Amino acid sequence: MYQSVTPFEIRKKYLDQHFEQYVAFTRLILSLATGSFSLLAALSGNFLSSSQYVGLAKSAFPLLLVSMLAGIFVQHRIVLRPQQDLARAEKLLQDAEASGSTDPVILRRTPSLLERAFFNAQVITFLLAFVLLVFYGVAWQAT
Repeated sequence: MYQSVTPFEIRKKYLDQHFEQYVAFTRLILSLATGSFSLLAALSGNFLSSSQYVGLAKSAFPLLLVSMLAGIFVQHRIVLRPQQDLARAEKLLQDAEASGSTDPVILRRTPSLLERAFFNAQVITFLLAFVLLVFYGVAWQAT
């Protein structure tokens, strides 16, 4: 039922995963920087004119900032997770070897409460900002 896994295989798996997450994290930061510049360029000029609904667009900025910061926190935790899991797996393997246990080592990897909270904050604030910008865009076109 369970396949025997050596500590070397576990270490390789988690370090490979860490590298993949590191690459994804750096791409995220580049995408956020590019997206921020694009957003500033798009919202400058006529789009943020003296429309009576300009408050909708301006209130989207703090929401987008919260979304980006929460997303960076979540990505940071994802990048660190394989290293933490590797340390936990090594401790579990050492404990199993010390006790002479032949049972398989089971490592559950679930997001922490803090990670789930920041992920939800990221998604909810992005969606709210998107809705505000859509409403503003429709109102701006109507005027």
